[in-house]
Amino acid sequence: MDIAEAADLIQRAYDGTLGARLATGLDLNGAQAFLLRDRTLLIPGTNEISDWGDFNLAVTAGDSGREWHAGFMRHARIVYPFAKGAGAERVIGHSLGAASAQIVASSLGIPALCFASPRPLRGRRRFRGEARILNLCRFDDAVCYLPFAFLNFRHLGRVHWILPGEPQSSGSHRVGDYLRALERGRVRPALPPAVFA
Repeated sequence: MDIAEAADLIQRAYDGTLGARLATGLDLNGAQAFLLRDRTLLIPGTNEISDWGDFNLAVTAGDSGREWHAGFMRHARIVYPFAKGAGAERVIGHSLGAASAQIVASSLGIPALCFASPRPLRGRRRFRGEARILNLCRFDDAVCYLPFAFLNFRHLGRVHWILPGEPQSSGSHRVGDYLRALERGRVRPALPPAVFA
């Protein structure tokens, strides 16, 4: 699966147009996830006002000997049992869903592609399973810098920064903005030709 196909799938999750590819879904306590027939788990981001208080603005909490952003961990704790029970083999997430995807994928030891990823983990020590996580972040997307690095938060896995190749607009966070930036801009380090090979 290439990055454009992954982006199309996560956009379809937002739009509700997954059609026959959809095997089952989760909508519980404000968290949504969709499992496709090929065992790809899609985790969309913030799509309800309540997501801001429930997930995005929460303080930190410790778990598994680590300190996580509490809201992202709360979201991942809802999605994780669904992903594990359904036999997810790969994860695609966007925004809040990308934060959750980093936690879920690293916990299950499966690969993840994350668009517009916030930073869910505090501390430098590597987490088991994070080697298979790829984060795509635009330089002009403020979400990718949250929570701030000076608070010692970081992404799980590898981060590929996209220089959009176009003037910053009000839209730099949506999935379509990422695809446009990938087409017109530069990515450092270079992206692999396919994800989930």
